[in-house]
Amino acid sequence: MRVRALGGALLIVVAAFAVGAPSAAFAGELHDSTPVPVRLLGAINTETSRPGQPLQFVVTTDVLVGDTVVIRRDTMVMGVVVRSRRMRWGFMQRKPRLAFRFSYTTATDGRVIGLRSSPLPLGGDHVVGPRGEKGHAVLWIGGTDVFHAYVDGNYQM
Repeated sequence: MRVRALGGALLIVVAAFAVGAPSAAFAGELHDSTPVPVRLLGAINTETSRPGQPLQFVVTTDVLVGDTVVIRRDTMVMGVVVRSRRMRWGFMQRKPRLAFRFSYTTATDGRVIGLRSSPLPLGGDHVVGPRGEKGHAVLWIGGTDVFHAYVDGNYQM
């Protein structure tokens, strides 16, 4: 009788550890709106860039879930120019405009991770370059500028 009770208690303890202990394969969840710091490769400007032009960025620091790296530093991030307008001189003067958005990157396990430009899911989905003010005929964004892309959705890692 006593052996049976002890065996039942042991079974409950083993089951509790099996359910409560995370597996080594499951690192955690990459949450929606996790910031991913990125830097543009090359430069874009209002004179030569056109909407639809693909852009390449690199991740500047590792993105972690707990102690596990899920997106490595120097991983490529893809984006696209969504607005580019030259300065227009004349009777109706227009200021230049430049904007882009992030598309995706890859995790360390090779999974594609969707990215967006706003921390809020319903926010504006593009990054606006510096506004053209009086005397600024060309807007440009170069490789020294660091931006934050945000994870779009939850991912089990």
